[in-house]
Amino acid sequence: MTLLLRNLQKSVTFDLPKLKADINLLRRIVRAERYDLGVICMQDSQVREMNKMYRGKDEATDVLSFPAHESLAPGRLPDPWSDLADLGDIFLGMSYIQQQCEKDGTNVDDVLPVIVTHGLCHLIGYKHDTDERLKQMHKRELDILTEYNKLTDSNLRPMTNGPAEMSN
Repeated sequence: MTLLLRNLQKSVTFDLPKLKADINLLRRIVRAERYDLGVICMQDSQVREMNKMYRGKDEATDVLSFPAHESLAPGRLPDPWSDLADLGDIFLGMSYIQQQCEKDGTNVDDVLPVIVTHGLCHLIGYKHDTDERLKQMHKRELDILTEYNKLTDSNLRPMTNGPAEMSN
């Protein structure tokens, strides 16, 4: 179905066609090609306002996800033939992402698939509000990115921490 990809900011330059191709590949990996998806690249001020409004956190962030189906079991896609064949929307805080990349010595174009993977996992029912859910989400992100890495000759790792990192 439809991918709506919008760039509503001008402060961070990135490869929009690559991001679109990466998102479509990630949708294929999670078997979500039949669902509508919105990915919106925004200024930090916009993301900060949304984060404050919906999460009560008055700060910018890298990604906010708003699932169309709130009660999905982790990894379970909604019925694609229902009236609402929509996964939801992912909002990317591009300046925040760029600042993290500068700090980590990474490239925005290389990091965006990792962040979109994290957002997609939230749209398909994964959460990281408990240790058990965090482990579950990390595993799914790792599985998705392992497949992505094979198909793109990349070496991306999940945003969430795995069990070894969590014990520290």
